[in-house]
Amino acid sequence: MTSSFRPIRAGIEKVLASGDYLLSTTANGFYPHNSPAPIVMNDRLGTTTALDPNCDADALGPPWVLLSCPQSPDPYAPYDVELYSLANGTRQTVTPSPGMPYCSSPPYDPQVGCSADAVGAYWIEWVASSYHHLPTSVYFQNIQTGAHRADPTNANTFADLNSPALAHRTCPGVKLMPSPEFETGWGSLTPYGRFALVTGPGNNVFLERCGTSMRRLLANGNTVVSSALASNARAIVWQAVTSRLNGLFLPSLQTFTIPLPSAIVRPAGSPYDIPVSTLALTSGALYVKDGWTGTLWRTASPTALPLNVRRPTLTRSGNTLTCRRGRWINAKRFSYTWRVNGRRGTDTTPRLAVGKAGKRRTARCSVAASNAVGATTASSAQLQLR
Repeated sequence: MTSSFRPIRAGIEKVLASGDYLLSTTANGFYPHNSPAPIVMNDRLGTTTALDPNCDADALGPPWVLLSCPQSPDPYAPYDVELYSLANGTRQTVTPSPGMPYCSSPPYDPQVGCSADAVGAYWIEWVASSYHHLPTSVYFQNIQTGAHRADPTNANTFADLNSPALAHRTCPGVKLMPSPEFETGWGSLTPYGRFALVTGPGNNVFLERCGTSMRRLLANGNTVVSSALASNARAIVWQAVTSRLNGLFLPSLQTFTIPLPSAIVRPAGSPYDIPVSTLALTSGALYVKDGWTGTLWRTASPTALPLNVRRPTLTRSGNTLTCRRGRWINAKRFSYTWRVNGRRGTDTTPRLAVGKAGKRRTARCSVAASNAVGATTASSAQLQLR
């Protein structure tokens, strides 16, 4: 099967995606003025914009890019925080709100780090920390008014930088998880309609669903091949093994896989695979940064994968079970797997011969539909064999 991955930029350090936009940079954060300019691409419009090469791009949150721009050639000297507008290309300097502890009190203290770490449509997130005498604190500054707020995060409340209200309560059944790895003491939460991605201790990532007790582990930070994970309202993608990406469609929860070409995971002349370092999803494409050259690769969005719109069905006639593949969109090839009494069999055809049924014997078939992008799997309902 021909790979749909294409390299688009080499030597990448940082990749961020949100909505239609992809931000990539080769700057190292200490000497941004010695590196190529950060690049912003709009996948929907097909446009590319080079930002100021003297600045480092820290965060992407349409309609803004958060920049750190040095005030002098000394990389350890103070820098200005700026907002770049994706709408009209203008820039504005951001000053921490008066009264924001440790961030807005002059003079500049080299022992205190106060950085703008994230941005959304309405809010900037600031993180204040020190090596010696300051517990880490998180503050939020309103872009329009300049007013600041303390962190509202708790088990049932998360900070939404794209909401004028900032503090949002989770829906019933969805909770944040305590996590010492995060500045707030709580893991992150990203809502997608009736679903939410929740990060917990050890960088484990779970999918939760409103109104249920579902907490589905997607990526195990202790055993997973790569910590890279990308998501939007339509799909979640992560790497479970080095040779492919795994994913889920939302809201259907259909599973899919995307094979990775050897050019991404295996250095030339090496017998070993290397995990990808970054995944990013825009509204129109999936991006992969490989883990050994820092090359950024582009492939089609998971929405170009086969999509099951009517699930497979399983019927029996005498001693023969027949798996009908259901209805699919974007599918080119089909393969079949069988489970009898929960055990996976070796048959890969749409028919399976069975003997006399034992007590509580069950069967289920799964259909994997594939095309040039990857494969999606859908399963039949379980059939009781009598």
